[in-house]
Amino acid sequence: MSQTTELRPSSFALALTLPERVFTRSGSSFDPREDLWEWVDGPFNARIDFRPYSDGFEAFVPSLKHALLPFVKGHSSAHVMNLESAFSHFVDATQTCPAGAISAQHISNYAAKLGETEVGRLGTLNGLLQKWVDLGMPGVDPECATYLAERRKPGNKKGEAVRTRNPVDGPLSEEEYTALYSAVNAAYGRGELPLWTLLLTRLLLACGGRISQYASLKLGDFDCGTLVLSLPQAKTREKNARSSFLAFDISPQTGRLITDYKNGLQAEGYNDNSAFFPQDLVMPKGPRKQLRTNKDLFYGHCTPNTLSSWFRNLMAEIAPPTSRLDFAPMPLAPKRFRYTFGTRLAEEGASKVVIANRMGHADLQQVNVYVAASPKIVENIDKTMGALLAPLARAFKGHVVEDEEHATHKGAPGSRIIDFRVSKDPVGSCAGKGSNCAFNKPVACYACFRFEPWLDAPHSKVLERLEFERENWSADDRMAAVNDEPIRAVKEVIALCAQIWQQQAQRESEAVS
Repeated sequence: MSQTTELRPSSFALALTLPERVFTRSGSSFDPREDLWEWVDGPFNARIDFRPYSDGFEAFVPSLKHALLPFVKGHSSAHVMNLESAFSHFVDATQTCPAGAISAQHISNYAAKLGETEVGRLGTLNGLLQKWVDLGMPGVDPECATYLAERRKPGNKKGEAVRTRNPVDGPLSEEEYTALYSAVNAAYGRGELPLWTLLLTRLLLACGGRISQYASLKLGDFDCGTLVLSLPQAKTREKNARSSFLAFDISPQTGRLITDYKNGLQAEGYNDNSAFFPQDLVMPKGPRKQLRTNKDLFYGHCTPNTLSSWFRNLMAEIAPPTSRLDFAPMPLAPKRFRYTFGTRLAEEGASKVVIANRMGHADLQQVNVYVAASPKIVENIDKTMGALLAPLARAFKGHVVEDEEHATHKGAPGSRIIDFRVSKDPVGSCAGKGSNCAFNKPVACYACFRFEPWLDAPHSKVLERLEFERENWSADDRMAAVNDEPIRAVKEVIALCAQIWQQQAQRESEAVS
């Protein structure tokens, strides 16, 4: 430990050379001499606490700070925190403080301890230590940097979840996609999900953005007239996430919901410059600590981590089952929606250029994983899962009524559901009287929890039409699958009606005997 003690005088000198204030890439600032660094970086809150370093490692902190400062000035807060986290992990794994500077042997010993899922940490640590040595800061031997530069450092296996169609982290299968969409709609209708969660689900599926992009959204980014969403772009190396945007056309159904949501927030005092997903709405108790002033561009915005956490917690309560996890509820991290978006683009035949553009990638390197996945694997997964999932995830969520007299709103305007393409006779009633519903009737009705199909209605004719339309699209698997859930729902209604008729006939027979 005598060598460690020798570090301390130079550490004190270094502490005096640290600037009083450093400005980050996004324009915020803090005092680097403090043991707790906190700053805002676009929608992110950044925090690095140097106080836990002890048992001799605290002598390395001044040099560590100096090595981090260039990254603070020119890189994202996430990258800076990853660098410090990599060094902290090295310290925890090393346990005994080096007697002097960190050497190549210390790094070699550390690398040997890393598990398969941790090997990427070595590459991150390399970036920090190379800068450390370049700046001539004490605490790291130059040979250490040479060793790391020459050593092949395994990185993260990017795209592995997409490539293998991982059921926990990878893209949703076609059946999972449909089941999720239906489950979220039903949960919102029952009051189990707030509107912001429904909208975030739909926008994640429609645009494939990162959660940080949605955390950066403002109400003014949606044009209620054209139904176009201008999504802020991330990882552009620009000053902040609102420096550039990518336009997405939003469906009329979702557009109507967003318009109502936006009007509701504006009635409460929010304006076009307010967050699309405000802190006060997403987390009613507010943030633990407010680092922003009302002049900050992202004042009132959730951090990406906060928005992701609340979204995942709420979705976990209503997540439909998946056979790929033995019918456990499907995990629904926001990143899975992005993977699903890219995968579906590739399956629809989009070029690499189009996929890269719609996903906000600066080059084509990151999109290769989407077009490289085997369509045969996808087909096998979807077919197997569809057959297993169908009995568990009921497509029909309403309840059969005998006739209009027994409906929730008998005779009320908008409550009667008719498909004139198959018959002038109604197929059922809507318990919501068709209020604010822009979905295709009666196709969407059969999978809606508000639908009340009548016992003696032409459901078989509706099924014949849907199956005929599906056959016409047989050459396009994606288009052919559009009506799969309504077809299952109609079949379930027909089976329920048959069961009710059978029970009634049995009761009549027993009454006569």
